[in-house]
Amino acid sequence: MRYDIRKPPQEGIAPPTRRQISRIPALNIPTFKILIISKEFPWSIDIRAPVGSVVTCGTIFEELHKQLQRHIEGAEWAMVAVDRTRKEAVEKAAKLRQEKDKIKRLKRIDWLGDKSMFEGLAKDKEFEKMIHLPGNVRVAETWVARFGKW
Repeated sequence: MRYDIRKPPQEGIAPPTRRQISRIPALNIPTFKILIISKEFPWSIDIRAPVGSVVTCGTIFEELHKQLQRHIEGAEWAMVAVDRTRKEAVEKAAKLRQEKDKIKRLKRIDWLGDKSMFEGLAKDKEFEKMIHLPGNVRVAETWVARFGKW
């Protein structure tokens, strides 16, 4: 399923589809915690199931959207500022977003530039190993979020 992650799931996913998939467990094996990483951004997103539940597709959509609405922090901007192409893409995405939501601060969603189409999660053990912070405990259910252009 593809979905424009700039929008909350209730706006970006058709209501019948959202109702159908929102309560479906995200994985075949009941999971209480999933770590999401991506080749498109430098941070990880920790998704935990509500008490007494498992991580569902709805939980993933909601949390991804929520985390990408956070403001870009100074250290994140420092990574963008030294990469002219990335900086231009972030600024262009921010300008388009700011015309609609009037929030002038940069958001993490802007980091994606024109790749705001959430295309799903995939396993990539090599990428996971490459970006794992030495000394940290690995999360068994680590998945890579894939994004594409509209």
